[in-house]
Amino acid sequence: MIALMKKPIHPGKTPSNVVRTRILETAANLFYLHGISNVGINEVIGKAGVARMSLYHHYSSKDDLILAVLDHISAQRAEIIGNALSGYHTPETRLMAIFLILKETVHEETFRGCAFINAAIERAKQEDPIHARVAKHKRMIQEIFLKLAKEAGADNPDLLARQLMILWDGAITQSYIHQDPEIVSFAVDAARKLIAASLREKQEDS
Repeated sequence: MIALMKKPIHPGKTPSNVVRTRILETAANLFYLHGISNVGINEVIGKAGVARMSLYHHYSSKDDLILAVLDHISAQRAEIIGNALSGYHTPETRLMAIFLILKETVHEETFRGCAFINAAIERAKQEDPIHARVAKHKRMIQEIFLKLAKEAGADNPDLLARQLMILWDGAITQSYIHQDPEIVSFAVDAARKLIAASLREKQEDS
């Protein structure tokens, strides 16, 4: 996660987009480390070093800020995955590259599981807008799996994408619950076997 910025912002001297980014990144850190229900607007304002008026200029409410944070994290995840994929040149290795990202993530000192699953659990009602944001992010990850599965020539790309998505979420959740980063290695091995089996079935049918 991004380190908290403590230098205060002076209204009128800092560009609006800088203020917005500082609020967003500070809130992202605090929500992830402590939970969205345990962090109030005053704490975000204090840690970000901004005026209350500045925060409400950009975000109409705490819920508005939470949704913006989830969008921000989702965009970051997409960028991280995109950068990781650029280092591999076959669909099979690119599928595995997504899982290799997790090996680094779960070893981070501030690892607290999946920010999106955490948010969905804290807001239990399905009609809460947060659930829609969480679902949107998860669809984005699964669509990346699906695209790569199709490019790899998987026997059933949709099924493989769903299976890999379950492994992805399961590895993150189990690693945090049990405080055991090595769980990701099991998911990587399972993903490799699923991918190989799907490609083998395609070859046998052709």
